[in-house]
Amino acid sequence: MKEFTFANPPDGRCDDHLLGEIQGDLAGRETILDLIKAYSDEVAAHWRVDAPPFAKLGELFNRGLAPVSMDGYYHGAAVAFQNEGHLRTFGVNTLNLAWPLARHFSPWTGKTFESIGVERLRALTDGFETGEVATFWGANTYTGQTLKQKAAIEAMRLAQVEIERATKDEQARGYEVKSFFFIARLAQSVNAENGTKTVFQFNYRWPRLHTMPPDHYCIDELVQIAEGLYLGQLVYATALLEKYDPRKPPAVYQYRNFGYFLLMNDRWYARKLKIGFDLTPSEVPV
Repeated sequence: MKEFTFANPPDGRCDDHLLGEIQGDLAGRETILDLIKAYSDEVAAHWRVDAPPFAKLGELFNRGLAPVSMDGYYHGAAVAFQNEGHLRTFGVNTLNLAWPLARHFSPWTGKTFESIGVERLRALTDGFETGEVATFWGANTYTGQTLKQKAAIEAMRLAQVEIERATKDEQARGYEVKSFFFIARLAQSVNAENGTKTVFQFNYRWPRLHTMPPDHYCIDELVQIAEGLYLGQLVYATALLEKYDPRKPPAVYQYRNFGYFLLMNDRWYARKLKIGFDLTPSEVPV
């Protein structure tokens, strides 16, 4: 759990000096997840949008290996949020400063992936996606274990967000509903800061997905940084008046990275629980 899975050769915008610092940071920690938690904690204690760990998280992302496919359920964790675009005014990272409070209301547990038929794929993407590249139907997963989480899910219903109840087998994994659906596949990053990085991309922007704002501006991107552990970027368009058209170059939409998240298998999730990463006090195992 201390071995990185980097693309070879690197295909993103990389800095060997930063990599050396990351390796030094990892040397005194038990696992890569402990390292990411340390970066998350440091950002939480740093009120500026240019907190030093963001550069290291970006380095890990740009060295990560893009998975060709994802299947089934992956546990999630929020790492850090970052003000971008118009929110970057004054250099204060208000998004991350607000997360400790918002975390108590967040019902998000992770994401699921499954195959999607070509006809359905074409219908959802107005014929632009044809399945020539392995493509998947994805969903975010949510739990209603606490009153605050139940209230958040109910707020989603009142806002007429599309919600699908989880099956009994899925509920055994710790979530009750799925929502904020997306189309996922291998692609080149839309975030110019990543250079020509190949990523596994989650596109929420297709109109037929009926994604609620602000996530209808979102294209998440993911790479594997260790076996079973994936680092993602929350990428949003900041050119808000530009109507989405997949034929236009990504630069038109001025995509920016608004933060990092993790997806992980059960083994990493057990470590997450042990170190209390992205958990409220009531969620920490006794």
